[in-house]
Amino acid sequence: MKRSVAILSSAVLVVALMTGCGGKAEEAKQDPTTPANQTDGGNQAANDPLVQFPKLTLPYSADQKAVIVEYQGGTVTGQEFEEFLRVINFMNPQQGTMIEIADSNSLKAFAREYTATKVLASRSEDAMKKESKELAEKTFEKIKTQYMGFLGKDEAQFNKLMEGQGVTKDMIVNQMDLINQSINVMKKNIDDATLKQTYDSMDKASRTVASVRHILISTEKRKPEEALKLSNDLVARLKKGEDFAKLATEFTDDPGSKQSGGLYENADVTQWVPEFKEASLNQKVGEVGPPVKTDFGYHIIKVENRKEKTFDEMKEQLRASSLEKAYDNFAKNELDKLITKFNIPQSKNDAAEKK
Repeated sequence: MKRSVAILSSAVLVVALMTGCGGKAEEAKQDPTTPANQTDGGNQAANDPLVQFPKLTLPYSADQKAVIVEYQGGTVTGQEFEEFLRVINFMNPQQGTMIEIADSNSLKAFAREYTATKVLASRSEDAMKKESKELAEKTFEKIKTQYMGFLGKDEAQFNKLMEGQGVTKDMIVNQMDLINQSINVMKKNIDDATLKQTYDSMDKASRTVASVRHILISTEKRKPEEALKLSNDLVARLKKGEDFAKLATEFTDDPGSKQSGGLYENADVTQWVPEFKEASLNQKVGEVGPPVKTDFGYHIIKVENRKEKTFDEMKEQLRASSLEKAYDNFAKNELDKLITKFNIPQSKNDAAEKK
């Protein structure tokens, strides 16, 4: 399981809480063809916004005092682990869905992650602890403000929500404090000079973002020659002055950009397949190029703008990447040596998997 919590800053963890609207696991069970507003849950949500945020149902049972993980220098108790999981759910209902369907192996991964957070936080210095606690307090207020926006700015409703979720302000702040401390410990060796060296070693493509409008003519349901002919016809129409966005909405086979008139805005060019990336890097800005063939079909491309990001623009992105690498190194080279025993309770989802 990827590092889902501690590698992220508190600011990032003020998540788009509405990803959890509709009741997380309940939503997954709905017929996907049925609009949410036509279900009983949708009507309930309209009358009671708290229905959107159901309490996390843990897929296991464990005594609060039970030792879930033993590691050199400490333990993780059942209470700590439950609080960790409930706070994750409160901050990001999508993670809550993953917790509810977790099997024993996934629970072990969550427990390992939380243990990593505790171990790293134990290495923080006094100044880090002060900064981490202050940031945790500010983050709680941001999360509260975000929730309040969906609760009619009713503080009583927010308090009722926390009670229903099985969390308190202290629980949330304490968990965020641990996360912040673990991040600050890893940040200690990631200074701007190190990040600048990374930036200077990157190739041009890795530093380039572009806004590209395109039309995909797929070869999935057409013969390649038919796709190429249609692509050339569209290029001719565009060069005569027809509106790119209008034609993209009408003809493109790319669902990801159809509603935006074929536009991918300020995107990292490295995310695209090689042929599309090369066109985005080298095609003249503002001009419609010849069809570009990829495994998906033919792309008609117009680069609307392109720029190479400066170090200052990339610095925090590079820092996040360096933090992830630092965590990976810690997990690979230290964490499993420090953990002496897992006592993970069996998940009720194990039985479901065997059926």
